[in-house]
Amino acid sequence: MRSRALLCSLLAACLLLPTLLSAAPAQANISSLSVHRRTCSQATAFVNYDGFSGGSAPFYIAFTLDLNNNGIFGEVGEPTSFAQVSGNGSPLVIGRRLSFPNQREGSFIAVTAYEVDSEGFFVSGPLEPVRYSCTYRPALNALASNTGIQPRIAVVARIFVNRAEVYSAPSAASTLIGGLGLGQQVDVLARNARNDWVQIRFGGGTGWIMWRTQARLTGAFSQLPVVQ
Repeated sequence: MRSRALLCSLLAACLLLPTLLSAAPAQANISSLSVHRRTCSQATAFVNYDGFSGGSAPFYIAFTLDLNNNGIFGEVGEPTSFAQVSGNGSPLVIGRRLSFPNQREGSFIAVTAYEVDSEGFFVSGPLEPVRYSCTYRPALNALASNTGIQPRIAVVARIFVNRAEVYSAPSAASTLIGGLGLGQQVDVLARNARNDWVQIRFGGGTGWIMWRTQARLTGAFSQLPVVQ
């Protein structure tokens, strides 16, 4: 009888365990986005980081902007600032100052933050953006994230060779349609299945570059749509 009672207890515990696990609240790696000192050309943002990160180290918390109010953050001309974190369990408050071209007073500027690993996968976020109407005189009070916006994060390629050739398809055997110079930045739209070429905005249309040997990508590039 005692062994039967023990078996029943174990079975009940096993049946209950998935329910308990599913009911446990998810822990966000970053939270509580706020924007403090802000003008029409600068914004200082902070997040709480719980100290734990999953994926491939190193890990980066990114702060980025939407200046044209299209809901896409971190496009070319919209700066992104990265803070490297260790993921070793030490909770921190992380902050970064973002500087950008001076906007017209009264313009709406939105800020969000997210975490990515070294392979370009999201670890946490993007968080609900903070949006403010800018003034030339600095505003100092903290703003809460209450916009209701679902942000999209852009991927940007920055060229680190003297010339990156742009092709019509993800192959050097396709048509050469132009080139990009050292330091140029372009918005990235998609990638090929092998993840060695990316599709970019180019010349009023699109083109392809072999990014692994010619460009550095920022944003969650591993989550780009695969089109070829």
